[in-house]
Amino acid sequence: MMERRYEAYKSHVVRPFFRDHFARLDRQIVLVDALSGLNSGPGSVRDLETALADVLAAFRTGRNSLVSRIFRPRIERILFAATKADPLHHTGHDRLEAILRLLTARAIARAENVGAKIDVIALAAVRATREAKVTTNGKRLGARIALDAIVGTPAAGEQLDGQIFDGETEAAIFPGELPADPAEVLRGAHVALAEAEADYRFLRFRPPVAERGPDGEFLPLPQIRLDRALQFLLGDRMR
Repeated sequence: MMERRYEAYKSHVVRPFFRDHFARLDRQIVLVDALSGLNSGPGSVRDLETALADVLAAFRTGRNSLVSRIFRPRIERILFAATKADPLHHTGHDRLEAILRLLTARAIARAENVGAKIDVIALAAVRATREAKVTTNGKRLGARIALDAIVGTPAAGEQLDGQIFDGETEAAIFPGELPADPAEVLRGAHVALAEAEADYRFLRFRPPVAERGPDGEFLPLPQIRLDRALQFLLGDRMR
């Protein structure tokens, strides 16, 4: 019964979806929740790497000719985006991009070999945090140091260092640093980590409250690199 239902799902849902939707695309953005994978440990990051390579193998990629563009377009631009980058300070965005580039290396190599253009970015369509400098005590007596922090309202139920957030209280969080060598996130991928042993704990934040401008209209919500994503995907069409 399970086998019959699975085959029916492929026939009636998956194949029509590919045929009626993806077959007409020539640009694609692949959203990757890399921070959730990092929260779950190296094993989850390795699974994410494998999934990305397998998923991209299902699409037709490459440079379009006049004929293919009309009758059977190929995906000629692919943007890999590490989503929800706002739990990181901006100094960590380049490292997040480097990690995603490592995880998508096989998919990127396959696409570039057939002429597709590829880019990798860290973005947030809606930025739920802002950045700040927080002064704290250093290791030496009397020393005061300023650390990069992010400020926002953690979602209800999020936990950090034994504190459970109520979804209403704003907090300053020290997000820590991603490794300079992206390969470090894959080390020990065969070992299952308990939640308390995970190397990274990135929190979920509530979106910001929309503000009104002098004319009474709502102002655009803050974002991270969404303009760069649109430039890569659509910039050549706007010239």
